[in-house]
Amino acid sequence: MYSRFLLSLFFLVCAHLSVGAQQFENLYYTLDSLIDKHEQINLEKEKSIKDIQRGLSNLSLSEEQEFDLNIKLYDEYEAFRFDSAYYYISRNLEMNCTKTDMNKYAVTAIRMAHVLSVSGLFDRAGNMLEKIDESKLTDENKLKYYTQLIEYNLYKSEMSQNTPYFGDYLNVIQELRKKVIDMAPKDSYDYVFHKATYIVQENDYDGGVELLEGYLPKLKKGTRDYSVVTSTLAFFYQMKKDTGKWEYYTLLSAISDEMGAIRENSSLRVLAEILIEKGRNDEAYDYLFQAISDARYYGSRLRSMQVGRMAPQIMQIYDQERKDTQKRTYILLAIISLITLILIAIIIYTLNLIKKGKRYASEIHSMNKILSEQNQEIKSINEQMRESNYIKDEYIGRFLRLSSSFIDKFEEYKKDLNRLAKDKKLADLYEMLKSQKYSQYYSQQFYENFDKAFLNIYPNFIDEVNELLLEDKKLEVPKTQDRLTTELRILSLIRLDISDNQTIASILRSSITTIYTYRSKLKSRAIDKDKFEDDIRNIASF
Repeated sequence: MYSRFLLSLFFLVCAHLSVGAQQFENLYYTLDSLIDKHEQINLEKEKSIKDIQRGLSNLSLSEEQEFDLNIKLYDEYEAFRFDSAYYYISRNLEMNCTKTDMNKYAVTAIRMAHVLSVSGLFDRAGNMLEKIDESKLTDENKLKYYTQLIEYNLYKSEMSQNTPYFGDYLNVIQELRKKVIDMAPKDSYDYVFHKATYIVQENDYDGGVELLEGYLPKLKKGTRDYSVVTSTLAFFYQMKKDTGKWEYYTLLSAISDEMGAIRENSSLRVLAEILIEKGRNDEAYDYLFQAISDARYYGSRLRSMQVGRMAPQIMQIYDQERKDTQKRTYILLAIISLITLILIAIIIYTLNLIKKGKRYASEIHSMNKILSEQNQEIKSINEQMRESNYIKDEYIGRFLRLSSSFIDKFEEYKKDLNRLAKDKKLADLYEMLKSQKYSQYYSQQFYENFDKAFLNIYPNFIDEVNELLLEDKKLEVPKTQDRLTTELRILSLIRLDISDNQTIASILRSSITTIYTYRSKLKSRAIDKDKFEDDIRNIASF
């Protein structure tokens, strides 16, 4: 029922190709509705997958049947969850039939190369593809092999932009596209898609657009093929400087991704870029946040990196908005001050009128209440500005000093290495390179600066943390007043709204398991375990 409703809604808004303001409004409404039902769509996807997984519980399955079921489950997870897709395709690599039959190995290796490429593990993906003996493949598998090689080199080209190697990857891709075009049936998806991308690479954008737009009605909305074709059409129109069609096809691709629970996607990120260019920053942030959520859910390092590249741009925009807000605040303060003077005059005048009757008393009371609320708002705005500026100054100042110190130390270290190399003291040079002294020193410097900066901003942090813990579970106050323990550093990062275990582990040079264990133990010591980390985030600064 729910799926049919989504399809009907999607057909309604996509009924006409001409792009108008109302159609854009309908498309954005459809996308926002799907994002609101994100969790429900995920649950439906997982439910359908579980129906397939039940087949693996059959103890009488032959190796052939298990192989096919693993392939089917991989295909379901391919654009949904990286770790699950990797798990089921890995099972096939361990089977005897995969080790003895080159075509079965190719079917498995091609899929494994896809998930490895999406995760940015290009060396492992390349090793999988290199083991395939092309001469022993059927035409169908050979076509899939070439297609995967195209994707593999395409991802590598994305990571090598603005380098001398970018053109090399594009040349390899063009040669592989020729092979696909020669082999694939003329009315097939592989032929049309790779023909279109091939001629566009040769600067025939109109021809590429014509091929894909003619083939698009044959594809089912909510499938990965539909999402890829619409995303590619959006890119073609971007190159043609047709911003309307660029935004239109990006929207169609994003809607298809959400409909089909395709979490390995890029359209939401591109849509955020489009909206930033149009000055619709709040909407852009919402879509970028959803893109980050999808990338984390899928587990793709490549997509996470692509989304992460937009973070500085978003921060710059919000910093400018903060400055504009600050400017408007000053203007508002001036206006409120003027209003305050006027109100004071009115109050004085009103007090004189009290002698003429008590009927003016309620009006004076109302005016005083309004004045009080406005003054409270001003006080709140000033406090927020003061705290924001203090945090910024504290961290920027320490960052600059720490960076300068690290550069000086690195220069000294380089001079020592050069001296040893010049004197040919190779044993001393190797011993110095192997030493952990410098990395430990820099880590210690980083932690000391982080601890001091944090405690300058939140001087009562340790006491307030202990207020949230059971009486017999409170944390010991460090002997050194300006230092934090590992537990307190984890809590301080949570206070700074850094909650992801991977990020915390990276900053503190620990394993994810260690961070998870610390957080679990800290929650177990809390008075209110469910709200413990939220309470940490609400601890006030100076």
